[in-house]
Amino acid sequence: MITEDLADFGAALPPMRPLLGLDLGTKTIGVALSDRLLGVGTALETIKRKKFTADADRLATLVKTHEVAGLILGLPRN
Repeated sequence: MITEDLADFGAALPPMRPLLGLDLGTKTIGVALSDRLLGVGTALETIKRKKFTADADRLATLVKTHEVAGLILGLPRN
């Protein structure tokens, strides 16, 4: 069950650190940040894709700035 999987996932994370959610598109990367209790996610920014290294550098900066514990990647439905 999904709820059990999420509980196991949450137990493996450092406490009181947010998650960064990524919606990977061909032209942009949508970025959302959870609160530190992992209850709510809020849109943070949209990264206009350039080159892999530039995109990765921006994401690394966000991870460091917000003390992110982990990343969640959105999967396309279609």
